[in-house]
Amino acid sequence: MNMIYHKFPILVLLFFPLFLLAEGLPKEKRPSTLFFQVDGGKIAYTQIGSGKKNFILLPGIGDRKESYAELANLLARDGNVYSFDLRGLGESDVQFNSYGPKETALDVLAFIRKKNLNDVYVIANSMTAASAVYIQSKERKRVLGLVLSGPFVRDKEPLSFGLKALLHLSFRGPWGPSAWAAFYESLFPIQPPKDIEDRKKELKTNLKEEGRMAAIRSMLFASKKECEVELNEAKGNHIIVMGLKDPDFSSPEEEANWIRSTIGGQVFLYENGGHYPFVEEPNRFYQDIQSLWQKK
Repeated sequence: MNMIYHKFPILVLLFFPLFLLAEGLPKEKRPSTLFFQVDGGKIAYTQIGSGKKNFILLPGIGDRKESYAELANLLARDGNVYSFDLRGLGESDVQFNSYGPKETALDVLAFIRKKNLNDVYVIANSMTAASAVYIQSKERKRVLGLVLSGPFVRDKEPLSFGLKALLHLSFRGPWGPSAWAAFYESLFPIQPPKDIEDRKKELKTNLKEEGRMAAIRSMLFASKKECEVELNEAKGNHIIVMGLKDPDFSSPEEEANWIRSTIGGQVFLYENGGHYPFVEEPNRFYQDIQSLWQKK
């Protein structure tokens, strides 16, 4: 060990030119952010890939389009991949009058129609699973399938006054972004991503921007009723992916099976998965959902 430390200055001199070269190498680039104008503001998104099929990726409450980076790169082999920030979050504007699953659905519907997209597959997580249901119910010819992960597609029992007050207190004030980042980490109970600390840091940085925590609070209390009533209009080609360790559900398997019985499709249960199976096991997730567009 002492010999290694003794030789360290010599090694630095030998490899110093390589260090300089490495500094000049191009770093992995994130896709450029694009913007789509809707009533009330601009929605941020990225686009990679090419082809006939179109994949629309919607994150859950408080999350950002970058959460889908690994899956988006895999999907780019099969078609165009559009990864979205929800209104009020990521790089999207914050001056909207309302936030919630129907608002997200209306933003995406406007995008699909403006871009005249066909052969669309919507991949949604958490709250935006309800948005995906609404989107398909209104564009059944364009939207050929849904992938719903950690999905909330219906309202459960109303929150008690005490829980509402606690949520407001937890996610308001200067501690709000840190509280949300800690909550985000808790949704990976078994296998958090290796870059969880970087993800939390980027979330906190984003949520410190004015208006973003207010958007989260609005989404937390937004009703899914207007999306839930469309469940019967969204039957067809679906995949439901649920982590069996997802702390957001008292019985993840029961909820996944209820969704399947309501709208049809296949269920995939991830034994050690939490609320974000596409982050925890992106390759497995990609393999599981390909049956939507790769018919045998």
